[in-house]
Amino acid sequence: MSPPLRDILDWDLENKLVKLENMIIIYQEEIEKLEYEKKELKREIKFLKTQLDYLSMGNPIEEEEK
Repeated sequence: MSPPLRDILDWDLENKLVKLENMIIIYQEEIEKLEYEKKELKREIKFLKTQLDYLSMGNPIEEEEK
């Protein structure tokens, strides 16, 4: 005797739910990685802008001493 159709549908829905929950977890982890990378890139941009200022206008500390 086969299981009732309702049980089969419930099982299918449960499988889909688990799959979607796993996808959400994966996406959340990827978002966290991207947010960390974004912070690091912003730090690098700030550093590089400072270096560019030093090259184009000189070190501000040296300028004050002159």
